[in-house]
This record gives sequence, C-alpha cells and structure tokens, in this order.
Amino acid sequence: MPSPDFVILGQGLAGTALAWQLLRRRRSVLVIDAERADSASRLAAGLVTPVTGKRLAKSWRWDELYPAAVAFYRAREADTGADFFHQRPALRVFASEGERDEYHRRADMLHGLVRPADVPACFDAPFGGFEMPDAARLDVPRYLDASREYFRARGAYLKAEVDPRQPFDAATVIDCRGFAPDTGLRFNAAKGEVLTVRVPGLSEPRVVHRGIWLSPVGHELYRVGATYTHDPLDASPTPEGRAEIEAKLRALLKLSFEVIEHRAAVRPVVDAGYPVFGRDPAHPRRAHLNGLGSKGSLLAPFFAEQLVALL
Repeated sequence: MPSPDFVILGQGLAGTALAWQLLRRRRSVLVIDAERADSASRLAAGLVTPVTGKRLAKSWRWDELYPAAVAFYRAREADTGADFFHQRPALRVFASEGERDEYHRRADMLHGLVRPADVPACFDAPFGGFEMPDAARLDVPRYLDASREYFRARGAYLKAEVDPRQPFDAATVIDCRGFAPDTGLRFNAAKGEVLTVRVPGLSEPRVVHRGIWLSPVGHELYRVGATYTHDPLDASPTPEGRAEIEAKLRALLKLSFEVIEHRAAVRPVVDAGYPVFGRDPAHPRRAHLNGLGSKGSLLAPFFAEQLVALL
C-alpha cells in the first residue's frame, strides 16, 4: 500500500473537516483516531449562531464562516447520505432588563441577524427575547460517524492509539487531537459539563439560549449546557457542574425535568483564543489544526480549507 500524502491525528471536528478538504483535492489521507467517548467533539453541542455572548456581539467573521459551513455540511450530507446539519431559527431569552436594553442599543449593528420573537409561556421570560433566523445545529456525533464510515470504506481510516512522537511514512502529519499537552501548543483549555434531560410536555424545536443553551434531541429529550471551569481539566462530571446547570435550567424553564445523562469534556481553547493552524516551525513535515474551542462546528470547515490551501 503506498504511503499517504497526509496522516491526520484525531477525527474530531478539526480532523474530520481537514480530511474532507484534502479528499476533495484528491490527496491521499489516513485519519488515525483512538475513538475516545469523552472527546470534546463528541460532546459538542454543534450550535451555530450569528449573535453570541452577554454583550450580544456578532459572531467573529460570521459573513465568511457561516456560508462556508453551510456549503460544506450540505456537501458532506450529499457525500454520505446522512442528515446531520439542521438550519433552524434559535431563540435567545433576555436574562435581564439590561440585556434587553443592550439589544435595542445594538439594533443597527444586528440588523438582518435578529428579529422580534414571542417567547413561549413555558419559559420564564419577563424581559422577552429575540430570534436568530440564520442559526443552525450540527448533530456532531452523527456527522463524525457518517464521515468515519466514508473514510473507512476508502481505506482512509485507522482506529489506534496515537503517539505523536512516532515517525509516520507520510509527506505531512497533521495533529488535530484537540487538548493534549504534548502538542507543544499553549492551551487555555476549559472543561465543560453537559446534561441530557427529559422534559415532559415540552415540544420546542429551536435551540433556546439564556445563560445556558437548551438543544432538542427528540422525544422530549434535550441537551443542556454548559459549564466553563479550568481546574481540574479532565472528563469527569462533577456534582457542582450538575448543580450549576440544573439551577440555570430551573430559572429558565417552568416545566419539571429529569436528568438522563451527565457528561464532561475539555474544550481545546488555545492561549490566543483563536484557531491555530499551519506547519510546525520546528518540524516542517508536521502541522496543526487546533484551538477551535466551543465554536468548532462553525470554524472547522473554513479553517480546514485555509490550512489545506497553505499546505
């Protein structure tokens, strides 16, 4: 078997997008992944929203990133025959009178990205809210699984534990393993915890935001998250994380709920807060795509294409 042009370490959001972009250019690829259930990508909510944060800011480089993501994921659905990218409005509920006032102050800046919305009575929303029509949700596990099967069928995938120091018989090795101290990158990683809950009587099809996000799974199941902590950086759920999410959900939702699952993972945020990609200066045959953080579903397609163009 001839050596691949590229070996990609890690089949999360970064590695998967990179493999697709290379295959589109008819380059030979081998993706190697340990298939860890606690990877950050496996826990990712896959949320894509044009307005974010307490200050209701327009998402960074939205006008470039969103069209690239839509085109990329629609093409991957066509390639795999799977359905995993859902374009649907998202609802943002104001947490305070001040947040509502900030929304009105930013009306000109947010024009075309938001619109008025009536908040359903099942949510505690004394200050109202707004809708983001150009929002989306990537079903990340389904996307990763469909991509993996596509790669495997073409001899481009291998399940294995990876030692990045070992030599690989490839022109370039690209490290996409997310948070890993041996990458040589300066991480400012954050642990995130997420609950899956059952909410009898709730049939909200949109993702709802107010301090937390509530994302529909189906059959009265919703995922809720997420926490942000820096110590310890591990994938172990904590009572404190669960209590924080439950308290915020009770403040948002007037209905009772039952916790079905509680999971945690570490987000690969780098020190600068932006994605890192390019060749390793000390090892020219190695490269990185990392640091996608909590917006990996939006960022991965665009920056994977940028890295492939560079390589």
